[in-house]
Amino acid sequence: MLAAVIWGVVAASSFVLGGAIALVRPPRPSWIAVGAGVGAGALIGAVAYELIDEAGAHAGRPFVVAAGLLAGALLAAGIFVGRGGLRQAFADAVTSAPALQHRFATLLLSVASEVVIIVGALGHGLSLAVIVAVFLCGVPEAIVGTVTLRAEGASRRRVMETWVALMGYGGVVAVVAHLVVSSAAGNLVAVFLSLAGGVVLSTIVAHLVPTSYARLGVLCAFPVVAGFALSVALVGVA
Repeated sequence: MLAAVIWGVVAASSFVLGGAIALVRPPRPSWIAVGAGVGAGALIGAVAYELIDEAGAHAGRPFVVAAGLLAGALLAAGIFVGRGGLRQAFADAVTSAPALQHRFATLLLSVASEVVIIVGALGHGLSLAVIVAVFLCGVPEAIVGTVTLRAEGASRRRVMETWVALMGYGGVVAVVAHLVVSSAAGNLVAVFLSLAGGVVLSTIVAHLVPTSYARLGVLCAFPVVAGFALSVALVGVA
């Protein structure tokens, strides 16, 4: 339990690091785009070779993992779309950036899913690939979030309080995830882990890759593939 809480807080601390970087010396948009691309690729590798592998080990049947992935995508889509429905979501995609409340809801979902990835990986030994992937995702997300908060008039102190509170939230999620993974039936654990995987993959497609593409265009493929290659190298895929 203690290890899960510690690693849950560590996962969420990536957002504190990103917020501090944005407040002290905001990186250029092109570097944020590169970081988002690398983070996207690294997370894809972590989900594919760590989380889904662990989910498959618990699942009684292969379709359980597939169902969990799709459920995660549906959950993420519901959060991303928000109250305005699909029509408003399409309009926002063309005309404006997401509202602050919408972005924060997305961050809560992202942090929870990344914590679940780490807790799930604890079952067979936490790899450096998972830790690197979580940080490469959290740091650029927090940088963009900090810029948004400051634009909305939040003070520097309020911004950092927000990210520190997110660390506590990560610890709470870790406790819940640990209880599920350690005591639930195999198929339920598989659904739980693969649902988190579906959420993370949806976040990659809806936020990280577009952040990279908006600045780099088709060249965003290079940091994404580099991140995936880094993840594969750290996992040590046979």
